[in-house]
Amino acid sequence: MDQRVVSDGGANGRPAAGIPETKSAASRRPRWRLRGVDAARAIAVLGMVMIHFGPNPRPDTFLGNLYGVSHGRASVLFALLAGVGVALLVGGGVAGDHSRGRPVRRPALLARGRLVLRGALLLPLGLWLQQLDHGAFVILQYYAIYFLFAALVLTLPNRWLLAGGAAVLVGGPLVYLWGVLAAPEWFINGPATLDDSAGKVARDLLLAGKYPLVTWAAPLLVGLWIGRRNLAAAPVRWWLLGIGTVVAVAAALAADGFSTAFGGTLEEPGASVFTNLLADEPHSQMPLWMLGAIGSACAVLGGMLLLANRLPRATWPLVATGQLALTVYVGHLLLLDAYPDLLKRETVPEAFFTVGAFMLLAVVACTLWRAALPRGPLEAALAAPWWIIERAVRQLARLPRTLSRRLFRVR
Repeated sequence: MDQRVVSDGGANGRPAAGIPETKSAASRRPRWRLRGVDAARAIAVLGMVMIHFGPNPRPDTFLGNLYGVSHGRASVLFALLAGVGVALLVGGGVAGDHSRGRPVRRPALLARGRLVLRGALLLPLGLWLQQLDHGAFVILQYYAIYFLFAALVLTLPNRWLLAGGAAVLVGGPLVYLWGVLAAPEWFINGPATLDDSAGKVARDLLLAGKYPLVTWAAPLLVGLWIGRRNLAAAPVRWWLLGIGTVVAVAAALAADGFSTAFGGTLEEPGASVFTNLLADEPHSQMPLWMLGAIGSACAVLGGMLLLANRLPRATWPLVATGQLALTVYVGHLLLLDAYPDLLKRETVPEAFFTVGAFMLLAVVACTLWRAALPRGPLEAALAAPWWIIERAVRQLARLPRTLSRRLFRVR
């Protein structure tokens, strides 16, 4: 959920948290593209807040179903945007020098180093946040394993990214269900926290948790592939919006059709656990749900890219919120832990009001912060270690040249 840490720039051309860059690279970057990615990240934050503030389960009414639209979709949008951001980190479609017709690539080794460091920082933060009494499932520790996985597949060809995404979409749920059969106790325990063993943490991150890599690698790989497209092109933005919408609707219709045709069989006592492959409940880890959520994430990204391009001033507060997404996300969990009676609601109308008030305050605060500073407080804290390492490496790299010049002058 740390969406800012995977962005590759700010809406005003400043570098994103954790990704230092040269002035020449920043000057070539199309600003609107980055604003659209950040705006999509803000939508993901809104979805998470709705899930954590609202009633659970939600009533089966029009308002309840409307409120629950983000359930299981906001987190997939975060994962897809993580993949997009990783692609931007090494050049992708946004950092390309389109005027000269060639991409501006950054060394893959440096990109991998940044991803590994980010993962190392996010893992303890997420596990610590999961210990708090807010009732939410934290995603930051899963981002850590996503970044490590992304570092491994960073330079794969486009066709392998798509093939990998499809393989995970189909094979990941099979592995997940096999795990449920082989070790059911892994899936009934609470989420891993900072006090748990390394084995428990690894099982949660890879297989048994809320956002396990075994199934959530699919939106990550799709996001990596999307991030390599030329999102400066209007047809690509429309393609994301249109195809994403079609996929989301088709997956929902397919799930309804399967439920109508095989609903009785699925509910029979003793039915195989693999019948769950036809389900599309949020966070079921099953293919139809994940496919639909990926489709809706693509549609949101395409829509925000279009909107931010056409209405840059109007969407700036949304963009600023997306650029401080890590701060807002962590902040809302801390507030939920400290003031649950104030924020958690049992009815949908009350939840709509509370979410609206919180997001309004968050948007105002983020907009004012970004007017004064280029990064949010947690975004800057996450960026600082790599900035220090990079400066130290540069100084070491210059040391032989400096010594040789001094020796030459002495002679």
